Amino acid sequence: MVEKRKDNDYASEALLVGSLYKNVDLYIEYADLIKSKYDFHDEELRYLYDMFELFYMTFSQEMNESKFTIFMSQDSERSKRYKDIGGWRTIEYQMSLADDKDVDKYFDTVKKYSLIREFARKNFPTDKMLQHPKFPQMKAEDIISTMRYAVDNINTVVGGGKQATLLGSKFKDKLESWKQTPDIGHPLPFPKWDEYFRGLRKKKVLVDGMLSNEGKSRRMAKVVNFIGVLKRVPVLVLVNEQDEDEWYAMQASTICNNYEFNFLNSNTDNKESLTNITESDILNGVYESEDQYRLITEIVGEWIKENTRVYFLELNKYSDEDLQREIKKHVLGLGVEVIYYDTLKGYKGDQWETVKQTTTMIKNVCGEMNVAGYCTIQLTDETHNIDIFDLNSNNIANAKQLYHVVDHMILEKRLNPNDYHKYRITNEWGTYELDKNKTYYGQKIAKNRGTGKGTVLVTEVNLDRNTWYEVGFLTKVFKPKNDK
Repeated sequence: MVEKRKDNDYASEALLVGSLYKNVDLYIEYADLIKSKYDFHDEELRYLYDMFELFYMTFSQEMNESKFTIFMSQDSERSKRYKDIGGWRTIEYQMSLADDKDVDKYFDTVKKYSLIREFARKNFPTDKMLQHPKFPQMKAEDIISTMRYAVDNINTVVGGGKQATLLGSKFKDKLESWKQTPDIGHPLPFPKWDEYFRGLRKKKVLVDGMLSNEGKSRRMAKVVNFIGVLKRVPVLVLVNEQDEDEWYAMQASTICNNYEFNFLNSNTDNKESLTNITESDILNGVYESEDQYRLITEIVGEWIKENTRVYFLELNKYSDEDLQREIKKHVLGLGVEVIYYDTLKGYKGDQWETVKQTTTMIKNVCGEMNVAGYCTIQLTDETHNIDIFDLNSNNIANAKQLYHVVDHMILEKRLNPNDYHKYRITNEWGTYELDKNKTYYGQKIAKNRGTGKGTVLVTEVNLDRNTWYEVGFLTKVFKPKNDK
């Protein structure tokens, strides 16, 4: 008589849980794939997994006995069950047995049995499959292949599967939901950007391109602090060129000098900045007076400390795997809603294929995690000699192909004062000449899935103080052919 094979593998479930407690970063890769209600046959292991997930999402991303015991003691029922299970000793034992390098094997075995149990619940004949001589070598995908015709009836077990919907079946519901909650993202400190892109929206990626050393990071710093400090939205800044000190200096100059942050002035129509100090003076510790120093360090500093939701990470490694891990980790653990990446480039090489691949990964992970993305990219040196109106994706250094991946693309450059006579600024108050005592940047909306594509905007910029103010549209001065 053939002994009936069990439809569970307690050892693999324990090793999977032990691996996660041992290396919490593994949760980033498996969070969307593990369905504890189905995947864990053992109730105690299911409970330990559920508590791990709750701990990671709400308490800490660093696992140790002290922190986990404090977390479990916060709830009386949780604390009692934790003690009944055996407390940290049980977890520690599972961690000692688990090899986190083999987590994919543990996961696949657990998922295989999970599928078997789910097929059985649907009254499909799984006994024969369990008794198959090659069952121990089968993977989860083999189970699916064997019962391919039945997979559509199982909606909750296999992560990542999608099913087509009947477009139009929820037409009225969609329109009513947009009426109640318009499809608008986090506001931007530039009115036309905000109008054209409808803010920084979930699942959308905006790319801002400039020449090297022209202010890509400074422009981004204004957007970062506007959303992450003034609006108090959790954001993640990933950088691979500048360091933390440089970003602190940009944060200080941005908030001190841009009028949007003038929280001391209750009159929102007053365009005066909070203070007036260059970034280099901040770095050199030079202030106009002791009063200005106290204002910036104490009042401004305390306000930033109280309101900041900006998480900053300087990357020494920025492979696609590193980027994806950090994005998922911060979204899952800290509730980050916007991802900033400065500067978008290929890892260990700037071939266009690698840059496009990285861009595609960022676009995909923003969609998967339901967050917005904003990246900077470098334009080619030849952009110096090209009119702002003629900029296009060919001017992106090494990676014009990423144009097809992103949702919004802005190509911008500093306007040469010798060319000011060629342009005019047009806004709601009229048409004006460019002031030779000021610095202007033109921004061409190179791509947008809405209005404004091809439009050229103009921003008044002071890089020393990191002020960026959108002042209108840039228009060309056309001269008659016979006008010499």
